[in-house]
Amino acid sequence: MTRSLLATCLLLAITLFANAQTKSIQPAAYLNYHLGWDGTSSLLKVSLDYTPATKDSTVFIYGDLKFGGQKEIFKVLQNIETTDKIKLTPTERKITVYHTDGGPKKISYTINGQLVGNPKRATLDELFRPLITPNLLYLVPQFFMINPVGHPAAAATIQWDSFPPGLPYFISTAAGTAPNVKQSIPLNKQQDVLILMGADLIIDTYKVHGIPYYAITSKADTLNNLKADLEPFFKDYFPGLRNFWKDDNAPYYYISVLPLLSIDKPWATGYSQKHGFVMRYSGKFDNNKKRVLAHETSHAWIGNSMQIGNDEFDNQWFGEGFNDYVTMINLVSSGIQDKAAFLDYVNNDNLLAHYSSKVKNAPNDSIAAKFWVDKNYQTLPYKRGFIYAFYFDNQIRLASGGKRSIRDFLLALFKINQQIHTANPTANLTLNDYIKTASRFIPEKKVRHQLQTNLIAGNALDFKKIKLISGFKIDYRDSIPVLMISRTTNLRKIYSK
Repeated sequence: MTRSLLATCLLLAITLFANAQTKSIQPAAYLNYHLGWDGTSSLLKVSLDYTPATKDSTVFIYGDLKFGGQKEIFKVLQNIETTDKIKLTPTERKITVYHTDGGPKKISYTINGQLVGNPKRATLDELFRPLITPNLLYLVPQFFMINPVGHPAAAATIQWDSFPPGLPYFISTAAGTAPNVKQSIPLNKQQDVLILMGADLIIDTYKVHGIPYYAITSKADTLNNLKADLEPFFKDYFPGLRNFWKDDNAPYYYISVLPLLSIDKPWATGYSQKHGFVMRYSGKFDNNKKRVLAHETSHAWIGNSMQIGNDEFDNQWFGEGFNDYVTMINLVSSGIQDKAAFLDYVNNDNLLAHYSSKVKNAPNDSIAAKFWVDKNYQTLPYKRGFIYAFYFDNQIRLASGGKRSIRDFLLALFKINQQIHTANPTANLTLNDYIKTASRFIPEKKVRHQLQTNLIAGNALDFKKIKLISGFKIDYRDSIPVLMISRTTNLRKIYSK
């Protein structure tokens, strides 16, 4: 080898080594949120330390319009500051930062969680957006974090830099953790973050099958004794649900049950997360509110763990309707709702409401576009799916001579769902999975016909042609089917199998 060639090789080796060293010390992509609240104002201070998504710019999108239909949510985001050039596109909820260099970056802003106070939008404004008052800080994930498009980071950290000491605190992704403990949140689990802090909060801890369960309520409710109202759920309903699904695989679970501040008429609403349920209510904590609480906590299986299709709107007849039926039969089997409450819910809230609805025959694929603007469409998949699940349960019981029920079908589907998630955690059940499993209980031809005719096309079931189990009978009053249960029928025994 000549001296000049040797020099060239040495230079090349040094260059490659230097490049390798440079690449090895490049900081990993990160998103680090810093939060601050003084305990009295309606403003949350947020700063985000981040590596740029690309060399030239980073685009942030604020919020998710599918989460509660918050079309005006960008107005909550205020005092946006960064040392680089910035462009705001409010109609797209977009923040574009144009970088002057490729180094680490910071963007700061405030979240204005002031109570809107509009009674007509109370459930949307107090459930699906930040709410910050002197006694309560309520943060939902989609609207206190900003989402960088195409960012390579897999997780974001959340750290409180300033907060009033001594206040009750709860973060849903790390139940029982204090605010001074830094959290790392995988971005694909961002929707499961709920943060609560405030002087009015009461946090109680229970054990269900050895699993920690948390109940977050508020001193602001002087009308109800929530601790007593919720006790039967921890004693009977939640253990019953886990028995129903034969599933004790959960690190923890929580329910946040907080009063609405903008309205005082009786109302209840909520949404479920992976490990919990968020509820807002007003008025007496009556049977209706208990059903809402039971329905949403039941979503830990149908809806959260099991979903048919890749969009929650694809098959809500299953995600909402079947879940609602499972809710009711477990309320009955746990003794929280009796035969009279069951009949009232089936007949008035479902059969009457559905068969008198002007949209009862609307096809399944028409629901998503009108869900947030028309209450008739919003409740349609619940009622359609509940009524079909009730029918389906009866047909399984009849076909098996009472040896099997809808629970056996759901357990079989749940097992398939677990196998799917083991192979691919982001994959969901398909309609073919539903058809294949249901066909083990009633003929496949019947399954396919009813799926297409009653659940997808939307034609209502004709109970004049349908046989039910012994003790159940449906008559028609005008065009409305009405369920009757014989006096000697033990409903709790039927649904405890």
